[in-house]
Amino acid sequence: MKKISTLLLIWLSFSILNAQLPQHIIKPPYYIKTVKLDDGAQPKSSPIIALGHAIYFSFDDLQADEKEYSYKILRFDANWHPSILNPSEFIDGFDSDLITDITSSSGTLQSYTHYNLVLPNDNTRILLSGNYILQVLDDNDQVVFSKAFILYQKEINVGVQVKWPNTVAIKDRQQFIDFSLYKQNYNLLNESESLLVKVFQNNNINYSLNFRRPTFYQGTKWIYHYPQKALFEGINEFRRFDCKDLRGFNYGIDYKELTDKLYDFYTYTSQARTHYLYYKDIDGCYIINSAQSFDDVHTEADYVKVHFRYNGPLKADQKIYVIGRFNDFTPDKNAQLTYNDTDQI
Repeated sequence: MKKISTLLLIWLSFSILNAQLPQHIIKPPYYIKTVKLDDGAQPKSSPIIALGHAIYFSFDDLQADEKEYSYKILRFDANWHPSILNPSEFIDGFDSDLITDITSSSGTLQSYTHYNLVLPNDNTRILLSGNYILQVLDDNDQVVFSKAFILYQKEINVGVQVKWPNTVAIKDRQQFIDFSLYKQNYNLLNESESLLVKVFQNNNINYSLNFRRPTFYQGTKWIYHYPQKALFEGINEFRRFDCKDLRGFNYGIDYKELTDKLYDFYTYTSQARTHYLYYKDIDGCYIINSAQSFDDVHTEADYVKVHFRYNGPLKADQKIYVIGRFNDFTPDKNAQLTYNDTDQI
């Protein structure tokens, strides 16, 4: 992994509700790393971006050659079904074009080529809010990988409160979301059927709680009070670490060693958390940084191998994953920890 500052180590107990999205996503091959698509905000960047705001997209190719990659933008409806609109209806310019901002790494143990794209640009401007996927294609027009994002427009005001759940049994491990919509000067036809409200956890567009109808009406204020449904798992905060310094101290790192021309970083062994704990973190995001960088951190920061360790009870059917913004919070085989017989963790 490349200069990761904050990740999450957690076992998952919720299901992915946006079921249509994963089938449209193509994961990057082994040589594509540090894929970022967000609003550029630091330290908490997000793939949920205001329409008209700059979209920052970048990735590294560890094969370190200058391939001819292009991008293509696809639009989807609220449930991640392909949009019926033609590209000319939501794009001003071209929905696909070459990625021309290409730079080789400098002074790193791991060579790579850095690709960078900013939207809107002279050739592409997205006109409509909605759900989108940006595909990266090779010179044979084959999709190499893809990345999802959401563009929004602020039409109404929203009030949100995070509360303790009413049920004592889950008070120490879940968070209850109470929210209201203030709909002055905003009209909907057949409001209770045409309005869909999605609540995302940590700007993770793979997982949301969905609501159709409010529980109370107070004029132009709609109140959504669902104490049994509007619940998010909250027992685990993200485990923070950094690997920005190849030679000096790194927060959250137990020890490191140089092997096979790359550094191996070993995080401290994580323990189980049995009740809600608060640690100041950046919600699973990560920051590209390097103590050895002089000019451009995106081409001078190095890659290291990070080893995660967990020592705690697991039920027979439980699995444990390392997830965060770096892998779109996806609990797949590449992120799964395996039992180490030697260390018995």
